[in-house]
Amino acid sequence: MPVNSPETPPEDTDRALPRALAALGHKGFPLLLSGQVAALLGTWIQGTAQRWLILELTDSPLAVGVLGAVAGLPILLFAFWGGWLADRLPRINFLRGIHTIVLAQSVVFGILVQYDLINVYEILALAFMLGAGMAFEVPARQSLLFDLVGRKDITNALALHSTTFNLARFSGPAIAGMLMGAGMLYACFYIKAASCVIVIIMLTAVGRVMPGVNTPPPKNSERKNFINSIREVIGFSRTHRVVGPLLLIVVLFSILLLPYSILLPSLGRDILGLGAKEYGFLCAANGLGALLSAIFVAVFGHRGERENWWWTGVILFPISLIFTGMAVSYWQAMTILFISGFIMVITTTSAISLLQLNAPDHLRGQLMGMFTTSFMGLFPVGSLLQGTLAQYAGIRATMTGTACVALCAVIVIMLRSIRK
Repeated sequence: MPVNSPETPPEDTDRALPRALAALGHKGFPLLLSGQVAALLGTWIQGTAQRWLILELTDSPLAVGVLGAVAGLPILLFAFWGGWLADRLPRINFLRGIHTIVLAQSVVFGILVQYDLINVYEILALAFMLGAGMAFEVPARQSLLFDLVGRKDITNALALHSTTFNLARFSGPAIAGMLMGAGMLYACFYIKAASCVIVIIMLTAVGRVMPGVNTPPPKNSERKNFINSIREVIGFSRTHRVVGPLLLIVVLFSILLLPYSILLPSLGRDILGLGAKEYGFLCAANGLGALLSAIFVAVFGHRGERENWWWTGVILFPISLIFTGMAVSYWQAMTILFISGFIMVITTTSAISLLQLNAPDHLRGQLMGMFTTSFMGLFPVGSLLQGTLAQYAGIRATMTGTACVALCAVIVIMLRSIRK
């Protein structure tokens, strides 16, 4: 029987834990979570540094948009492949191989920056390589998460995982800002390399305490080849009452809202007059809101209907970005970005939880690959769109305009969903 079958939940420890920490009682999950703290911290530090680096080299918001597009393109191309492979290969071995490739990428990036050998094309190439690693890693990791905790505690596990993600999202940009302010931008990439070593060690430990999760998922009559798998997942999504509207909104957000991060360097430097250190703290405020939201979901996420959390978030998130685009001071922008980060985590955690709970076992990895493609894979389209609009229409008009369009689209989808 499959490891992630609802009838065979992962073995629990004997510890009685509070509801907000329930997932930590499953063997292997605390190890995976510890590795993710390091991996995600390194990712946020490197991402903050490479956006600032390309802005300094080119002095162009469009170039930052191109960077976001190149970094996200592999997710569009490979994320479903990652989910498809995650349903067929030993997931821990698969993840260790991915992090080894990312480790090499970060070391090369750090050396080129440290010795002033980097140029725009090399930044783009290395960003593409990191994006490729994420495309394969995210759906495999999300599938492994379900293997470790089972159906009962998946929402709590996602909330705790989101807490680590947003702890990194808060502290990573702040650390990057301080390092860049001290003239040590190259160190941001070495930290990412060190984080890969830590996560590989933790994945190995998970495999030792729960060897069953590192066996290839069993073959069954429902398993299809790659093309037919795509058709099956799309068909399931189109006809499902929850999954269809959810993925459609995620696509819209990926194009119109999520690339707001590529506008923050120019908003900080060119509109608000900030330096590298202040820009880092601006991003950190967004991450702090997200971190506190993840803790909130861990404590209260089991209460109420998950769909209500989802619909509330998708209405409030674009509204928060409209106000971000209208900010006139450093502290005002930090406050609004804090609120935006809080709302975004409630929204994304609710989305992943709804997908995990509505996914058939044999499609779980592939649905998470589809979600990753929708959530992150269309980021290149949005980055190019927002970078181009920012270059010619201005930062404020771009951020507020795209958020208004997204808000109107969400209202239409929500009303149609309610009528059904």
